[in-house]
Amino acid sequence: MTHARRIVSIACALVAAALGCGPLACAADDPSGFEEEAFKAAVARVAGAVVRIEPVGMSAAEVGAAAEAAPAAGPSTGTVVAAGRVMTTSFAVPKDVPQAIVVLPSGRRAAGRVVGRDLSRGLVLLDVEAAAADLVVPEVAPREELAVGQWTLAVGRTWDLASPSVAVGVLSATSRAWGKAVQTDASVSPANYGGPLIDIRGRVIGILAPLPADTAGMTSGTELYDAGIGFAVPLADILRVLPELQDGRTLVPGILGIGYAARDPFTAPATVATCRAGSPAAKAGLRTGDTIIAAEGRPVTRIAELRNVLAPKYAGDTLALVVERRGGQGREEVALQATLAASLPPWRRPMIGAVPARTAAQEGAPGSGVEVAWVWPDGPAAEAGVERGDRVVAIAAADGARQAIDSAALLAGAIGGLEAGSTLAVTLRRGATERTVDLVAAALPDVVPADAVPLPEPLGRATVERLEAAELARPPLVVLPDANAGPLGVLVYCGPPPGVAEGAAGLRAAEPWLEAAARHRVAIVLPTAADTQRWGRDDIRALARALDSLRAKRPIDDSRIAVAGRGPGGTFAWLVAEALGPAVRGVALLDAGLPRQAAIEPTEPGRSRWVIFGVPLTGGPPKVDADRATLDESGYQVGVLPEVLGDGAPAEELCRWVESLGLL
Repeated sequence: MTHARRIVSIACALVAAALGCGPLACAADDPSGFEEEAFKAAVARVAGAVVRIEPVGMSAAEVGAAAEAAPAAGPSTGTVVAAGRVMTTSFAVPKDVPQAIVVLPSGRRAAGRVVGRDLSRGLVLLDVEAAAADLVVPEVAPREELAVGQWTLAVGRTWDLASPSVAVGVLSATSRAWGKAVQTDASVSPANYGGPLIDIRGRVIGILAPLPADTAGMTSGTELYDAGIGFAVPLADILRVLPELQDGRTLVPGILGIGYAARDPFTAPATVATCRAGSPAAKAGLRTGDTIIAAEGRPVTRIAELRNVLAPKYAGDTLALVVERRGGQGREEVALQATLAASLPPWRRPMIGAVPARTAAQEGAPGSGVEVAWVWPDGPAAEAGVERGDRVVAIAAADGARQAIDSAALLAGAIGGLEAGSTLAVTLRRGATERTVDLVAAALPDVVPADAVPLPEPLGRATVERLEAAELARPPLVVLPDANAGPLGVLVYCGPPPGVAEGAAGLRAAEPWLEAAARHRVAIVLPTAADTQRWGRDDIRALARALDSLRAKRPIDDSRIAVAGRGPGGTFAWLVAEALGPAVRGVALLDAGLPRQAAIEPTEPGRSRWVIFGVPLTGGPPKVDADRATLDESGYQVGVLPEVLGDGAPAEELCRWVESLGLL
């Protein structure tokens, strides 16, 4: 026997011994035979713990037909986790379904009653006590032994009860889905959701689940079907909370109640922009402007690192934090502890009625304050005597300590943590004099009255040009105010498809915007659809690229970015706002309602929009009233333009509204 053959033979023997099986058919001339036998042995060890999950009332014939027609509509898989207990996913047993049929490897069918749910990970625990004697409890793979690159096998039991389905891959990562799962490149689909991901020894690494890849824009988890990206919730983590699930509890994600000062979780520090009133964060003593530098004893330098500590926790869990805080003597470190909540009421944006001057910078010099550009008529600031040109230099924190204000973002975060009716002590500087006033936060207005926003004379004359970029086949028109206008607001306006035309016709479409854009210093982006009949997803990508091009040309005020449209363009405007995320502060829908597939998430600081509907005096879309009610229930500020007539865009009203988006 050659040296190489001897090494392979010894390896086969060692693995066979580790698996607890007999000699493996492992010819040195065909090492793949060793792998195949190892995989078979591993699956054999766990097969008795893998069951099929069927909806109640589905016959065997219907199960086969559903599985054949669409895997997502057919049966799924479950894994035994304890005597008489099977874990599956909410994909197989949705939240409004109290039970399912559990089909054992022997073919025996038993009723599975829902005992507990883990809403954070999409897991469901079933009680199958009647079949406990026939269930095999598998061995657990300790989390500390998991290593990237090791063999993994995704196991399911849907197509053939006699033998499980198997997909082979490697462990791609040991911490994904913000710390809630491991990742494999084995093929994972609805058929094996709820099944085990096992190692080469047949030990269960975790339960396969359709967790969302939200950083890639995938929010349901099922988009990754057979994509080479699969997630499994570690069984070791599940067993830690199994007693609570067996007691009938529903475990929900723990909420801290903060908003971040930056949007990029992978590069930005975890600086608190807003701390919700009454939230666990507020009760623990967090403040706007704090930077979280440690969580649960682990250093935090980026938002992503904090999320990886926070996301796996449940409501009722405690979270130990260390924050860096700017004080009178410089920066200090403060240790805090928060008890996470199950939910917070919908956040409704409050206001003090002051509008800061335009700025493209995130921070000024320490103590420089925020200049007031104008005040909302009859608002809290106006009633307290705040005037244009005053500077907000400090506020009183919740514990009474003075907190210096050096940016509009910091001030907005502090106001966002208030509730309507609560008081904020604000220190103002006028010339060389400082004074402190108490401002009672009020609800944000629904509409922008014609006399609310100052109407300065247009600064120069707006110009019209194309937002050229290498990737843009149909560059949108942009109406640009004078170059000396300073940071600009932005309004993307989508008319009926195909939007603005080429040449002279396009220039004529831009003319109604010239004066309003110059007066209110708002850049108007007028796109063209790729399809002459409709707006589409490709148009959204083109718009995002065009906005990048606009930023390269002129400074932009991030607090004043909005999307509007008429008819189909209005419905499309909402989809644009969803795609661009928190960067869009307002959406206006003229003669249009929300798209039927719109995702209406409850508002929270940093993720809220001022929505206005523009409808004709008679004959408006009947769906608008229902849409307004839906948005209002979720905490959005919703208003209606007093009157929208004709086919043109209400340029003056929309530009005045964009200016008002900066209202604090």
